[in-house]
Amino acid sequence: MRIKIFTAPRLHEALAKVRQEMGPDALILDRQQTDSADGNQLWHVHAALDDSNESDHLQSAPDRSTTSQPAATPDTDAMHHHHTDATLERLERIVEGLGNKESVNLRQALGSADEQEAFDHLTTMGVSASHAFDMASDFSQQLPLGQKSIQWGNRINPQKEPCTLLFTGPAGCGKSTLIAKLAAHYSMKGVRIALLSTDTERMGGLDILKAYAGTLGIDFHPIRKAADADKIRMRIKSAQLLLIDTEGWSPRRDSNLKRQSDVWDALHCNRRILLLPANMDEEDGMQQLKHPAISKMTDIAFSRLDETQKPGKIINWSFASGLPMSYCSFGPEVPEQMGWLNAQGLTTLLSRHHRESMA
Repeated sequence: MRIKIFTAPRLHEALAKVRQEMGPDALILDRQQTDSADGNQLWHVHAALDDSNESDHLQSAPDRSTTSQPAATPDTDAMHHHHTDATLERLERIVEGLGNKESVNLRQALGSADEQEAFDHLTTMGVSASHAFDMASDFSQQLPLGQKSIQWGNRINPQKEPCTLLFTGPAGCGKSTLIAKLAAHYSMKGVRIALLSTDTERMGGLDILKAYAGTLGIDFHPIRKAADADKIRMRIKSAQLLLIDTEGWSPRRDSNLKRQSDVWDALHCNRRILLLPANMDEEDGMQQLKHPAISKMTDIAFSRLDETQKPGKIINWSFASGLPMSYCSFGPEVPEQMGWLNAQGLTTLLSRHHRESMA
């Protein structure tokens, strides 16, 4: 039997090292938390692996190096594909099992029943096990979540400094609605606002925002090419807050993103905000975050938080993107149900969703 100690600043990182080196059959013997010489937290995981299982498997495997392989036939091809599918299914079950095993290990490492209950609540809300482990103590005491671990965007103040905000994200994520909410909110505060849209190629792409602009009595301009940017900005130079809508895109269909990028650069935006709808599948959101365009974003915002049973996924997206959280939106009403996310607001959101799910 092979026994080894794996050390990392966080428990889930140490467990990941165990999986990487020893595989899914490793047995967790013990886990300990200590402080390093410089005062930082360290986790030590003692793991063991019975090497005889691996050697038995190798000895029982047939030696194909000297065995001639029969020519492929339709039947053998079908059998090969069936075997491949079965192997993939087995790998998927192993990966799922590893995730469940890690979740159990993290939960057991928490110091109290209250923290374990908080961990259960957070994972039920969609927070990944590793992040739920880090936040369980604060959540059990209803302290603001992620105050130091999550990045938080700086609030805009257009009354002190002009702001140009561009919103982008997948089609139908609610960009136009959030922009309308912001326009109405700041209009009521006496801020001079103008609206732009680069969503000029899609049929009806300008209609919603143009209608809101007419209702609010504020300037609205479509912008089709980068050469028009300076001319349009001169027309609206008195605006304190410029809000820019864009055409939706996805990682698999990003030709419209490439088409708009020159226009975006010409508008000299203070902030480029990626908007993800909370009712989107978490993995689809993760794929969006892997696109190279994310490197040019400054913030991440979330819409449709009233349309998901797992709002905790926004924490996973925030960590995966490396972008500061900014706005959140809850529904279609303008200008209500919109605000700036902070640690206390996130705690309230997850607590309220959990209470509603238990009712």
